[in-house]
Amino acid sequence: MASRGFIELLRLADLARARKSGRRGGQEFDWQGVVFEIGGQRMVAPMGQVSEVLTMPEYTSLPLVKPWMLGIANIRGRLLPLTDLSQFLQVPSRLTQMSQRKVIVIEHDTVFSGLLVDQVLGIEQFTQDQYRPEAIDANSPFAPYNHGKFFKNDQDWYTFMPSLLVQDLQYTDAAI
Repeated sequence: MASRGFIELLRLADLARARKSGRRGGQEFDWQGVVFEIGGQRMVAPMGQVSEVLTMPEYTSLPLVKPWMLGIANIRGRLLPLTDLSQFLQVPSRLTQMSQRKVIVIEHDTVFSGLLVDQVLGIEQFTQDQYRPEAIDANSPFAPYNHGKFFKNDQDWYTFMPSLLVQDLQYTDAAI
């Protein structure tokens, strides 16, 4: 529970909203994701690919790495590499102070990494009928990491797949 604290709080908040609105705790939904924003673009990452969400931790800078690799943080005894996702994608962040931003922690195969984003908006649930296999614009910096979208409440909810990010050699090779 400790490593998933923020995710669990988001889930409980959604459960409370569900009970208040009369829906049965999300049981009729097929897919859940963590909604985040970066550079004004709202994305949703699958719950199964996000380990936890953190406030910006203290970190130690690393020498001879690309500018988007911020450094490493000690999170409960594990070293977490921190990546500024807006710098990596070359999308300007809307927040100037790092302390206001959030870190989405991903753990996929052997990769344990923290992605610095502008904000985390919560958990959103979708049905299978809301999924559309339509990709984000090909010119978008998010395009290589996108796998369709959900259409809900007259809005597009584009998916961001951390599993695709960790397969990108540009991401895994942070050395100068």
